[in-house]
Amino acid sequence: MNWHETQSMPTGTYRHTLLERVVHGQPFEKAVADEVLATGAKRVLVIASPRAHGSDALARLRVALGDHFSGEFCQVLPHVPVECVRDAAVWATQLNADHLVALGGGSVIDAAKAISLLVWSGMPLQVAQLLDQQDLRLVDPSQRSRDDEKRLRITAVPQTLSGAEFTWFAGVTDPSRKVKNIVAHATMAPRCVILDPSLTLEIPVPIFLASGVKAIDHAVERLVSLHSHPMSDALSIHALRMLSQALPAVHSNPGDLMARQQCQLASWLSIAGGAAGVKTGASHALGHILGAHSGVAHGLTSCALLSPVLRWNKGHNGSQQCRVMSALGVSNTDLGSWVERLVSSLGLPTRLRELNVDKRDLPDIAQKSLHDPGMHHNPRPIRSATDALEILEHAW
Repeated sequence: MNWHETQSMPTGTYRHTLLERVVHGQPFEKAVADEVLATGAKRVLVIASPRAHGSDALARLRVALGDHFSGEFCQVLPHVPVECVRDAAVWATQLNADHLVALGGGSVIDAAKAISLLVWSGMPLQVAQLLDQQDLRLVDPSQRSRDDEKRLRITAVPQTLSGAEFTWFAGVTDPSRKVKNIVAHATMAPRCVILDPSLTLEIPVPIFLASGVKAIDHAVERLVSLHSHPMSDALSIHALRMLSQALPAVHSNPGDLMARQQCQLASWLSIAGGAAGVKTGASHALGHILGAHSGVAHGLTSCALLSPVLRWNKGHNGSQQCRVMSALGVSNTDLGSWVERLVSSLGLPTRLRELNVDKRDLPDIAQKSLHDPGMHHNPRPIRSATDALEILEHAW
């Protein structure tokens, strides 16, 4: 009898995305210009939010791109309403754009990924088709077709810590139903990510810090998963250590660019575990629904949800939570309380009621959340809307 017949061997697949390089330590406009020249792009479309209008970052980017700059779409709204994707895809097609530069937070970068998908799929395309693509299976990059090379390349220049720049999927919201759907394809991943901490200075400090709590959520939910992976664990615990030091440093001194860069690098580590197939759970799932239903930013949903989810799950993954605390060198509290204290120390809200979530909406949010993939991977099984509602009420 061999080992395989007596032991349960962990199984899994680690997948690399089409990300080619992560550039940090140089001015973002030079890095973007170098990337465009290296790839031979001629017609660059910049994707951004309304906040970018009149910003120093956008002005510098226009100058750096010179004749390669074809236009800008600064109309991406939070949670990526599908109309934004449609309008930007039409604009990209009219410009015959061959490269997208996504400048902004997670919504902007998700929008760029969805725009690339829509343009490649061919215009005109019924927007409903985009919302129907909810398959999270990663297409093996080695098996992609030649047509995939025709997709718009994306260079992501993040200004927050959402980590969207490192994934191959995007959330797109249907405002009429107040639901967020996931669209995914291997070639949606940005090919180049440029990290410049000076860019994050344009984002209000509370928004930046809250996006850092989202990065903490990425790391923690994978660390306490019942199906962990050594690669994911190693990256996630280091990300958690870095964030627990760098976020308070930014809170104390918002101009500390070194701390901001540490946050950016930690955000990268925090989401990299997803490539090992380790799933997030109820905190992410409920956050997706809260974003679409109540308009709450994802970072803020993590501020209010992660601790209650950890406490609700503790009877099923208590040993995993204890290992995280041990790795952090903390012995006088539990993981849920540690997260809550860290969030509070950053001056951020820790309850849904502080985020103006109407308690009467909780049952509807709970019901909608059952369709999010994260609910199927939560350590403690969520069998009904009643379970989801219990978490939300703890968080409220």
